[in-house]
Amino acid sequence: MTLPCSILPKPRSLLAFFLLAFGISWIVWIPAALASHGLLSFQLGQSTTSLLGAFGPSTAALITTGIYDGKAGFRSLLRRLLTWRVGLQWYLFVLFWPALLSLAKTALAVLFGGSAPDFAQPPFVHLYPLPSELSKVNPLLFLPFVFLQQTLIGSSMGEEIGWRGYALPRLEAYRNAVRAGIILGIVWGVWHLPLWLTKGYPLAEGFLGWTMLSILADSVLFTWVYNNTKGSLLLALLFHTSIAITGLFLSSAEASAPIGLALKWGVVVLVVAMFGSEHLSHKATATAQSSVR
Repeated sequence: MTLPCSILPKPRSLLAFFLLAFGISWIVWIPAALASHGLLSFQLGQSTTSLLGAFGPSTAALITTGIYDGKAGFRSLLRRLLTWRVGLQWYLFVLFWPALLSLAKTALAVLFGGSAPDFAQPPFVHLYPLPSELSKVNPLLFLPFVFLQQTLIGSSMGEEIGWRGYALPRLEAYRNAVRAGIILGIVWGVWHLPLWLTKGYPLAEGFLGWTMLSILADSVLFTWVYNNTKGSLLLALLFHTSIAITGLFLSSAEASAPIGLALKWGVVVLVVAMFGSEHLSHKATATAQSSVR
């Protein structure tokens, strides 16, 4: 039984999407990764290559939609981008869950003997050095502008039209929600591989295993949100942005990655137990049952 918000894929359309998504992103990221190790001369800056590559999934989704689904496919994507009447609780979750998780893992890390982070100097300050005249301004004042930029012209828009807009509903046509989320999470994680191999890129500083497990958990949570918000891409964009913004504007304790993963996967297990692995949504289950009748 397919999910109410799933889309039956055309033959080979998903494969074409994944190949395009990887190809468009990696054609930019691989040269940048090689250049970071002195193996290739490459002129574009790291932030530019990162942003260009981030639009691989959404660009691939638009191309594949045009080839396989035409105007009807574009209308479906646009409709889900504008789906906003989904319940206040989902806005609260996607906007505040990443920050709550960060604070919780920091509190536990400090409780177990870790040092408290400097909240006055979040990663944003070091990753995006400000002009001298703005160096003493509270970094949080920049949060609304960075949030808007990240949502509209950043990696959120670059990725989510592809991952949740195109791939997820087609994966769910033949697989239950948890399996679809995990499969997409694996693809999503491997897609980042050139960034992990880029010297000086923030992802390269962390342990690959922790990052992969975190992406898998996030992918299941994205699927849960998607299936309970009528397939809203707007909520997916906001969720993606909230995760990114939290990492920029909220410091966390050192060596808290395992604690954060334990908390995140604990929530995933709770969600699956409460909503069921088939649909990750009581509403979707009721709709599917009524359609059978």
